[in-house]
Formats: sequence, C-alpha cells, structure tokens
Amino acid sequence: MAVRGSLSRRGALAATLAGVVVLSAYGPPAHAQNPSLQDLLDLATRQTVEFVDKFSNVVAEEIYVQEMTRPKKKRTLRSDLALVRYPGAAQWLLFRDVYEVDGKSVRDEAQQQRIQRLFLEPPRDALRRAAEIAQVGTRHNLLDVGTINHPLLAIALLQPTYRTHFRFNLAGLEKDLGPRVRTVRFQEFQRPTIMKANANADLPVQGLFWIDEATGRVVKTELDFGLGRITPEVVTLFKFDEELGLNVPAEMRDWYPDGNGELRGVATYGKFRRFEVRTDEAVRP
Repeated sequence: MAVRGSLSRRGALAATLAGVVVLSAYGPPAHAQNPSLQDLLDLATRQTVEFVDKFSNVVAEEIYVQEMTRPKKKRTLRSDLALVRYPGAAQWLLFRDVYEVDGKSVRDEAQQQRIQRLFLEPPRDALRRAAEIAQVGTRHNLLDVGTINHPLLAIALLQPTYRTHFRFNLAGLEKDLGPRVRTVRFQEFQRPTIMKANANADLPVQGLFWIDEATGRVVKTELDFGLGRITPEVVTLFKFDEELGLNVPAEMRDWYPDGNGELRGVATYGKFRRFEVRTDEAVRP
C-alpha cells in the first residue's frame, strides 16, 4: 500500500490525505515477537494476503451518508469500490468511483474514459490513473478529507511490507464480535511513517484490530490518524460472504473534527460482483 498526501489544520483538524491504496501479496515476516501474539499476527497476515487475492477484481456498491454539524449539511454518495489486479501484476489498486450524489448522476464522459484507460491500457501508469479517479471522487465529500475514508486502509497495514512499522499488543476478547475474537492494539513507531502530512511531515497512525483467533480473519478495524487525543477515525466492520469465501467490508464509520463542528459518515457495502480485467480487449462482467 502506498499513500501520499497532506494533512492540514483548520480548527481541530481537517484531513486532506490524498492517495491510492496498493495491496501486494507476500509471505508473513519472520521476525519474532511474543509467541502468542506472533502466531496471531502471522495468521492474520496470511488471511490478509488471501483476502487481497480473492477480493481482487471484485466491485462493490458503496452507499455513503455524510453529515456535518456546522454548517449543518447532509450528503449521500453512491460509488463503485473496486480492488483491481492486472493480469501478471504483483500489485492491486484500490479506488472509489463516485457515480451519484444526492440522487443525481455525476459520471461524465471524461470520467468514463479515465476508468476505461485504467482497465484497458498497460499497467505502467496505473497508479497515476487510479489516483486521478480517486482524487476526482474526493471533491464530492462535505469536508476535504482526501482519500483516507477507505474501509480497507487499516487492514492493508497487516501486510508484511508495513507490519514492521508497528508495535502490537494483545488486549482482551471481544465476545460481542465472536467467541474467540481477540483485540490487538497497534501503534506506528518507525520513521519515516507510511503516511505523510503537510510539507512531507511524518503522520503516525494507531488503532485496533479485532481478529478471530481460530481463523485469523479480521472482523473489525479502527484506524486513528495522528497520536493526539482528538484525531480523525475510521472504523470498519467485516462480514463473511459465502459466495466469495472471505470477510468483506460491511460498514464503515468515520469521524473528522473540524474546529467548530465535525463530519460523521456511515457507509454500507453490498452487491459484490466479480469482473475480469483484459488489457487487450475490454472489461468483462
């Protein structure tokens, strides 16, 4: 996963991180921690790699309701959320394509062409093209939060590439989420950080994973941006999908303080369907 962008302050905090999430498949890291914690993290990492493999080339419908307190506003966004893998490529691109705002279509010809190029042209410029699509979608948010409002951003940090950036600690069982769901706290300590703020400053993240001890599947994530007492927060709930055979995002709740008020969002996910990427012809459902 590669995330680039900036974070600006407006009152308490207004996030403007912009970027593209890239997921890649590698084996779990070999460095040791507390054995029970290490085993759980390695199992979760294997499940994350499997998730990326199975969820690639799946598109979901996202219905995302945002509400601001000051000034009081409400907005409903409908988008396609996709994790795209190119044939023969080792990386996946995660992006949101907003097609409807408050019941009105916002998908124009230029946007359609960007999406077609993303799928049909060679993948050498895929990151740039996916970033264009993601950046266009951010203009519809009620507050400039960039692209950090993503349901899979936290789970991507379990990939081996990023695990070494974090300290992990076991916490208690969360039986409301399952009989063997264990809470794991994580906090980024390595510099430079994975994400960046204004002027390329380090932006450490922290949060929680809720992991099923029996399967290693992540059933819930919480990601907090920055280490202060009042920071943007994104929480994602996952559910098991029988057809896909893995946990998929079911709901995302995010919160952004903005000086005089705040922005809260609730997104739900459904209509999961697979598509085929064929760089020589077309995108086939």
